[in-house]
Amino acid sequence: MSDDLFAGTAEYYARYRMDYPDAVYAELERAFRVDGTGALLDLGTGTGQIALHLAGRFQRVVALDVSEEMLAEARRVASQRGVTNVEWVHCRAEELAALDGTPYGGPYRVATLGSAFHWMDQPRVLDLLHGRLEPSGGVFITALPGFTNPDNVPVGDELARVMIEVVHRHLGQRRRAGSGFYGVPPRPWAEYLAESRFADVEQGWHRLEAEFDLDGIVGLLFSTSFANPRILGDRREAFEADLRRALLTLEPGGRYHRSYDVEWVLAHRQ
Repeated sequence: MSDDLFAGTAEYYARYRMDYPDAVYAELERAFRVDGTGALLDLGTGTGQIALHLAGRFQRVVALDVSEEMLAEARRVASQRGVTNVEWVHCRAEELAALDGTPYGGPYRVATLGSAFHWMDQPRVLDLLHGRLEPSGGVFITALPGFTNPDNVPVGDELARVMIEVVHRHLGQRRRAGSGFYGVPPRPWAEYLAESRFADVEQGWHRLEAEFDLDGIVGLLFSTSFANPRILGDRREAFEADLRRALLTLEPGGRYHRSYDVEWVLAHRQ
């Protein structure tokens, strides 16, 4: 997998990516009896959506990401919000053992993975996490559905169809992933957890209703691994003009509504 999946996207990611529904966070707090103590480990934190949202519910937070660009944006947002109990660490999830014995080491109460688990070596990450969590702790995985999936446009979803037609016109039919191409096998998270040392797997969904304007849709696409400004290069202006034109042809008012089912899966350390 390419190391530059989200190069050049941090500003758009922080500004345009939606937060998870409160009901999703409530599942985590219920399952692990979150009470303001203990440590949270957020893997693949990106610009820190989950880490910043939950910072006030834990004594300390350790947030890891492979991208210094993403972490710099997360630090900026944390400073802006006055959040001071998050440590932003440049580290791959697969290299978690390197933090043992450092100020960033465990044990952790909960490990979260939001919109990042599918980019990782899932069995290895779960194995590394297990022994670094408190006995009463566990792992919580969630992801916002892709704003649109270039590989699978739902029948009748005209907004997704229009966007992907534009992406294909400018970037080709094969889905990009940074400087490489997407090749992640679609396997349910719950299967990985069932095969791991974790126990008591729970799974559910919560509905998210979202409203977008033209800038919001452009910004979301620019935050993706498959249609961001770095990938577009000198095609960016033509791409954006084409996208805005196509979207306004679909809906001249420039306002768009989407409904998502946000999945969450959790499991406890045995």
